[in-house]
Amino acid sequence: MSFIDDMLENITQLAEETEPYADIVYGSDPPINGICMIPSGGMPTDTFFDKGQVVRMPILLNGKNKDQQLLIDTLCNIHAALTKLKDYSQLSTEAIQVINISSLTLPTIIGREQNKQWICGSTLEVSFYWRAVDFFNINI
Repeated sequence: MSFIDDMLENITQLAEETEPYADIVYGSDPPINGICMIPSGGMPTDTFFDKGQVVRMPILLNGKNKDQQLLIDTLCNIHAALTKLKDYSQLSTEAIQVINISSLTLPTIIGREQNKQWICGSTLEVSFYWRAVDFFNINI
């Protein structure tokens, strides 16, 4: 499991503390009446002499539900909970130190499927310091 998978798992656990209408799954296309999260690229903004980097990584947060209001309210609650965090210690690992979580795009209805499921999409951005760690998890 990569450090990004570890971080996403920790972010998902925090998001689930908002008690959404469904468990959050890994992926870009949520199941019926479901919610999903997945990293969507990212880029280093700064690189240091020790090869550590500050990275900005978008995370898609998407949902489907027959109840449009429940869908938007749920994703907005997750955005509010994650972006108002001030202590990121439970998200940080040996390889990363989370600096900030912000909203890149707020929850927006992007369509409706033939099965009457509304689809809502949004993007969170996690900024973190990626420590210079070799393949054996030894600081260099």
